[in-house]
Amino acid sequence: MLARARTALAQSYRGLRAVSTQADAAAAAPPPPPPPPASTPSTSSASLASSSPAPQPSTSSPPSPSSPAVVYTEWDPNSTDPTPVWEHHVPLKPTHGVHVGTLHLRSYTQSRDDLTFFANFALRAARALGLPTSGATYLPTRVWLRTVVRSPFAHKKSQQNFWRRTHKRAIKVYDGDERIVQAWFAYLASQAMPGVGMKAQYWTYRPVGWGKNLVSETEMREYKLGRDVAKAKVTAAQGAGMVKALADKLAQELQGDVERAEAEGQLDSAQRKKKVLEEVPSEAKGKADGDKSAA
Repeated sequence: MLARARTALAQSYRGLRAVSTQADAAAAAPPPPPPPPASTPSTSSASLASSSPAPQPSTSSPPSPSSPAVVYTEWDPNSTDPTPVWEHHVPLKPTHGVHVGTLHLRSYTQSRDDLTFFANFALRAARALGLPTSGATYLPTRVWLRTVVRSPFAHKKSQQNFWRRTHKRAIKVYDGDERIVQAWFAYLASQAMPGVGMKAQYWTYRPVGWGKNLVSETEMREYKLGRDVAKAKVTAAQGAGMVKALADKLAQELQGDVERAEAEGQLDSAQRKKKVLEEVPSEAKGKADGDKSAA
């Protein structure tokens, strides 16, 4: 029984293997090529060249994962175009070597990947703005150690250490305009990454005699301000003089009216007194005439 079962299994295995081999051969066999198109024999090479069709642009599919890696051309370090992400960052070369700013990056987290990533981001942003940089310079790591008592009760005699290692990077900027450098600092501040601290320093350069021009502008501003104040004072004085003259004129007119009224009042009293005096002698004269007639 065992021998008979073993023989049947061997025969079935051979049959299955033969069927799979035939299927693989049929799938691997290429299709037959198409028959060539019918053409008439040409009499000369010129006619053959004129009758041959123009070459058509070939379209190729994107390379498969098994295809060889793409070879990129060398990147121009003097170009202000941003560095491709798949290539190593190439900073711009300084032209005059004038130091205009420094960016300090610090991080005391356990992983330094964020610090490295943000330093690379800052370098690429500077290249996109056309700012030559020195690259991310590694500064000495600062070690911070604090030893404290573990617990005030059972573990009072035991101590516990706390370590903090601060990793630092520095990026120097050269030959950049003051406004562009400040714009670069502002952009990095707006895109700040948690756990990465920044400190920016920048220097401004002025031509010789700039302070004198600044002082002269200040003096001119003060002179204009003083002139405006003097003009305002003159205008105010003129206005005050006009008001005073008007008040004096009104006072004179009022005084004239008062004197005229008093003069009219005095004239009326004199006339009344004169009339009284005129009336008194006439009465006395009439009495005298009456006495004479009675006598």
